[in-house]
Amino acid sequence: MALEDTRRLGCGRSIDQIWAGMDQPPTSHEEDCELCQAAKARMQKIKEATVALRESDLHNPEMTLPAERTNSIMALARAEARRSKRLVLRGTEYGTVEISEQALSSLIRLAAAAIPGIHSRRCRIEVQSDAEMGSTHLTINLRVATASGIDIPATVEGLRQKINKAIPAGVGIDAGTVNITVEDLYDV
Repeated sequence: MALEDTRRLGCGRSIDQIWAGMDQPPTSHEEDCELCQAAKARMQKIKEATVALRESDLHNPEMTLPAERTNSIMALARAEARRSKRLVLRGTEYGTVEISEQALSSLIRLAAAAIPGIHSRRCRIEVQSDAEMGSTHLTINLRVATASGIDIPATVEGLRQKINKAIPAGVGIDAGTVNITVEDLYDV
């Protein structure tokens, strides 16, 4: 038998049910139940106090964060969101080894930085896992800008080979499909 952790009134209604209906007209039960009416009246005072505090905080300059602190918090939240997408590198009976998409993208960008005439831009990684085979296939979509005057096909192929070596050397998995899009040229 499960124990219930919900507080109930003598009539059987839960406090949560009363709170959820605060902005609704009273039900037929609440119209006749003195317990529900009293609880709703007490909760109305709590609700009004909460709204008043929230409103005063909105208009209180001391409760406003400086712009640089807000920007720092948002940068951290964005970084955490990027790090949240993870790829399992290995799984053993003792646990797993994972890498974030952001860390893997950094490894790819480092490989691109080693190729003269290439500036990496956006990098997206798609992961297809085959549970039956126990394998993972990566599809890397890298967008780059190249220096004007270089042999673009040869340079991009050199970059693809560099990525195909860097990922297994760095994290121990196959690079999979490496799609490279040259989206801009820059002057040297």
